[in-house]
Amino acid sequence: MVFAGRSRLQKENIMSRILKSVATLVGLAVALLAPVPAIAQTELSLANFIPARHPMNAKVFKPLAEELAKISADDVTIRIYPSGELGAGPKRQYNRVLTGVADIGFGLQGYTSSQFPRTLVAELPGLFSSPEAAVNTLWSKFDLIADDYSETKVLAIWANSPAVLLTRGRAINSVEDLAGLTIRAPSAVGAKVLEAWGANAVTMPAPEIYNALQTGVIDGVFIGADAVKSFRLSEVSKFAAFGLPNTVTTFFLLMNQESWDGLSAAQQTHLDGLSGAKLSKHATDVYVASGAAARKYLEGLDGYTVTDLTADERERMVAKLGDLYQAVAADLDSQGIDGQGVLNGLKAK
Repeated sequence: MVFAGRSRLQKENIMSRILKSVATLVGLAVALLAPVPAIAQTELSLANFIPARHPMNAKVFKPLAEELAKISADDVTIRIYPSGELGAGPKRQYNRVLTGVADIGFGLQGYTSSQFPRTLVAELPGLFSSPEAAVNTLWSKFDLIADDYSETKVLAIWANSPAVLLTRGRAINSVEDLAGLTIRAPSAVGAKVLEAWGANAVTMPAPEIYNALQTGVIDGVFIGADAVKSFRLSEVSKFAAFGLPNTVTTFFLLMNQESWDGLSAAQQTHLDGLSGAKLSKHATDVYVASGAAARKYLEGLDGYTVTDLTADERERMVAKLGDLYQAVAADLDSQGIDGQGVLNGLKAK
């Protein structure tokens, strides 16, 4: 017998050890019978530099996050960080994606022009009849620009509303009115266009435009009309010229490649189904609608002048571009890229 010849204290110690052993075994049994906890969901960070009120946040990124959470039953979600919360400086958006500071990043190819030489050909005036035509071509001819994105996963590439010239000191009714003015350009290609029209061009991220216009560092800005309200540009300009030769600015929504590879096959399928050409076309539609609303807004402001360039003036502006198209193609050639092939492919009907 276990207790034979034992003192009372010894018997109590033995019983205590037996009870502890039984409790341990019961605990293990309960743990084994308990349901296995679900694998924790994947939360992706989406970094952008634009205000939370911007149409891209309100009408593109937020709905994307909501729909992804819905169809994946919260297995993969997106948390949006607007206004540079994951790092200041719009020009570093691509680098934040590349290095994994953000899983997903929104930005403009023009802010890091050297990384996207093929895509920026699309910003030459006259290649497309509309922003919608531009985004359709960028996706149908994606193979022409694919090498620009070799280190990331592309979620969307799109175009904004037709460009407008906003100025603070004089109205722009002809190409000659631009002579000597310092105008903000969205990209290296946009700068070349402005210089061909006689302006002094400077590249500058959109969030910096307000102060630059207010202080007279620049005389005007070449930008999609959708930016008027988002960046409060009507407060620091007095004139808007619409009806420019058809030109667009391009945008990206890119994902860090390791973040993409780290998703399960099901998570990748969910995100793929909501991105690509479908998301790009939606973002373009949002920009175009925002640009149309901005024009109506400007027309309703007391003391603000809105003009439209004539068809003849548009032709003169295109003629002023001269050999710019071939110069851009030649610049690509110097980088080992078939510049003429990219140019011809993007402008093909």
